[in-house]
Amino acid sequence: MRILIILALSVFLNQLYAQKSTGTAAVVDSLNQEAFASKRSDISKALNLLIIAQNTAQQIDYQKGLAIAYLNEGGIYQQQGFNKRALTDFYLSLDIFKRTKDTFNLAKVTQQIGNALLLEGRYDTAVTVFNECLSIFKQYNKEEEIVNVKNSLGLIQLYRNKPDSAVILFDQALNISKKIKYSYGEKKALYHLGKLALNGKNLDLAVSFFNASMEIDQKINDRYGMALNNLALAEIALKRGLLDDMYALSKTSYDYAKSINAYDLTYQSVAQIINYYKKVNNPDKAIAWQDTIIAVTNQHRIKENEYASNFIDIIKNQQNLRLDKENAFIRAQRASDEQLFILTVGTFILIILAVLVVMVFINYQKQKHFSRELRAKNILIEAQIEEMGTLNKEISYQNRMLEADNKTKDKLLSIISHDLRNPLVNTKGILNLVNQGIVPEDQAKQLLLQLETQYMGTTSLLDNLLFWLKGQMAGKNLDRSKVVIFQLVKGLEDEHRMLLERKQILFHNLVNPQMHIYADKEMIRIVLRNLISNAIKFTPEKGMIDIKTEQTEAETIILVEDTGIGMSDETIQKVNAKQYYTTAGTSMEKGSGFGLMLCSDLINRHDGSLTIESMPGKGSRFVIKLPHMQA
Repeated sequence: MRILIILALSVFLNQLYAQKSTGTAAVVDSLNQEAFASKRSDISKALNLLIIAQNTAQQIDYQKGLAIAYLNEGGIYQQQGFNKRALTDFYLSLDIFKRTKDTFNLAKVTQQIGNALLLEGRYDTAVTVFNECLSIFKQYNKEEEIVNVKNSLGLIQLYRNKPDSAVILFDQALNISKKIKYSYGEKKALYHLGKLALNGKNLDLAVSFFNASMEIDQKINDRYGMALNNLALAEIALKRGLLDDMYALSKTSYDYAKSINAYDLTYQSVAQIINYYKKVNNPDKAIAWQDTIIAVTNQHRIKENEYASNFIDIIKNQQNLRLDKENAFIRAQRASDEQLFILTVGTFILIILAVLVVMVFINYQKQKHFSRELRAKNILIEAQIEEMGTLNKEISYQNRMLEADNKTKDKLLSIISHDLRNPLVNTKGILNLVNQGIVPEDQAKQLLLQLETQYMGTTSLLDNLLFWLKGQMAGKNLDRSKVVIFQLVKGLEDEHRMLLERKQILFHNLVNPQMHIYADKEMIRIVLRNLISNAIKFTPEKGMIDIKTEQTEAETIILVEDTGIGMSDETIQKVNAKQYYTTAGTSMEKGSGFGLMLCSDLINRHDGSLTIESMPGKGSRFVIKLPHMQA
């Protein structure tokens, strides 16, 4: 009788615990849904809800709710521009759904990983991932997820410059979204169709698509989408020459992006605002907003560094939680076996000794099995600890590299700001002297000539700085095309004609007119412009500059030679080590070594090399080697 009472009480308690867990699981699901709805307008609220959902799910061992919380959290970090941090959450979610064999949600996580691959430009792998997900979503008849995949596949075709394929996918996504009243998929398809029309230079059609998309964003209060659409409309306003409209749209985009910490969109919006102030000839405002770009980038970097540091702790916590659960399971199993043994002995005391021997033997076999499991898990844990140590070393190395990189850039910005500010102060002083008539006319002409030279040097430095910042912060990709070197050098010769004539320097363009390379034309132009400008700067009057080319089976060689004052070994070492310094040309032109640093960086992006050969008093020779590339 006592045994029956104990068994009934055990069943009742198990049912009570199951009902409590079911209710708490519903709370976790509700938190996940509310966080997903809030992420487009209130990032902080969404993240706080997800933290509560994760903690609650872990307490009741609700694996599905925990995995969905990780999935939603990864989506937020991906929206903010922290792609690597997002991947951490996606893989945690992926691991749970693999263990629980949840095929549908496994496909949803895989789709998010495909979006990360898309952002990294790994289009072939992303297409394979999306097609696998699409097949699963069709099996489950999940039309919303089908819309999301078609939007992503269309975006890849857009990036690959295949408009016909892209428009088919976007139209399919749009039609399905309208049919099932899926506003998020509809506004994404409209935005992508707007980008497609913009690429095709059909501005009126693009405006209609962007406005339609933004109307939906306003209804659902999607600030990320509103920032995206305002940015696109600002680009169209610029193309139409409507500068005031461009500024207003860019500023609106900046406000929305900043409110949700969308760093990539914030950066792009500020870049548009800077472009506006350059167009309206307001350099002070442009410089002020440039400081905003630097601040946004530094904040972004600090966050990335913080997430990289926390990554190891996240993995360790997950491993510890899993180990605790496995140990708890083993302890519970052992306790269950012991209780079963006691009940069996108490109930069947009169059973023959042979049965007791069998039970002992079975228990022994279980203990032996558990021991084997523990040994295997200990081996796995040791391997994971070793892997964590390696990962920790890599993260420490990355932190040191980031710290060194930040120090280098701080020093660079300090030097450049000094070289930019001094010419502006000097300009003001010269203009005051000339305007007040304090200096004679012949001296005034000399001062104005000096001012002109100084202006060209400062403009060149500012162009280099902006181009470098664009490459560093936006991660500019190579846009390879056929580049005829002779024509490029001829254009740069015309650009520097005034300085060449003033210093009576002979300029020889000895490049084969038929020779060409496949490279990013703008980057190669920046490289050659800096090298020619430096040659003019450090070559005395009546000197000579030669531009030559050679070709081998493996590479193209471009030579820039001058008869200038040359460089010491110490100076060359500073340039190669990216140690910035200030120096003066033969006509007191300013130089900081920044141009050569930029040249080296751009050539490295082409998998090439820049070599400096120089002796003081005997001129310099700059050797550019670029490997052959096909179009």
